[in-house]
Amino acid sequence: MEQKQEPRMLTVGEAAALLPARNPGAHKGNFGRLLIVAGSAGYTGAAALCTLAALRMGAGIVTLASVLPVLAAAQAKLYEPTFLTLPDNGAGQIAAQAVEPLLERAQSASALLVGCGLGLSSDGKALTAGLLRGAPCPLLIDADGLNAVAGRLWLLREAKHPPVLTPHMGEMARLTGLDVETIQADPRGCAAAFAREHRCIVVLKDADTVVAAADGRLFLYEGRNAGMARGGSGDVLAGFAASLLAQGLEPAEAAAAAVRLHGAAGMRCALRSSKVAMLPHELPEALGGLLLERGL
Repeated sequence: MEQKQEPRMLTVGEAAALLPARNPGAHKGNFGRLLIVAGSAGYTGAAALCTLAALRMGAGIVTLASVLPVLAAAQAKLYEPTFLTLPDNGAGQIAAQAVEPLLERAQSASALLVGCGLGLSSDGKALTAGLLRGAPCPLLIDADGLNAVAGRLWLLREAKHPPVLTPHMGEMARLTGLDVETIQADPRGCAAAFAREHRCIVVLKDADTVVAAADGRLFLYEGRNAGMARGGSGDVLAGFAASLLAQGLEPAEAAAAAVRLHGAAGMRCALRSSKVAMLPHELPEALGGLLLERGL
């Protein structure tokens, strides 16, 4: 009988210690180049949130690639990223023709994030498939990127690097074909089996979050912060994790560190603003306070 591996529970200190050291002589190129493919006309906030989160987690160069309405909204709030305009499919979403310019830009990226606010469309499915097959760098798939993969799981094995998937329970149900109740009955086992079978890293998000790697490693964060239960929290987590991927962390550790620091930032926000009033866009700033206390 196969023995289940016990999950590791990182402390905030252990998670922070995984971040790359900041040499006084470093330049922006030393901390990774992250390409973010996110947003649509109805979901401009998702793109801005994951981009802000990636910047706060320390990626050296962050590029947001999207359609004009998304870029216009992000440019009004964010000064640090660069922007890549992509073709529109006529419905305010990124067109499938964007695959070629994105793969060209990905040649100089150290990680790629796709899915936050992407929208559901045939273009989104083609875009996600093209990036999975062609991206030369580690890839994180979130939100509608996951929905684009559901029913086409063979795409995960076509990636050049084991991808990081960040599903909530509903998205995991669509990926696996299981109902939510079955997954909630054994989230560790479900995440571990999926990661092993499809050669990927799974960040299964719920009140407690499980990170499972294809090699059997498990990480667990028992968060249970109801203040995080609102739209945008997952976009921030995706940006945190993709930023660490871009900075060269091993994918499972990047995901586990991001989950732990995201949770700690959420607890700080809850103490400051309450679980009712805290907002996802406050998480990146709270992260800064946590890292400052640890000399980072």
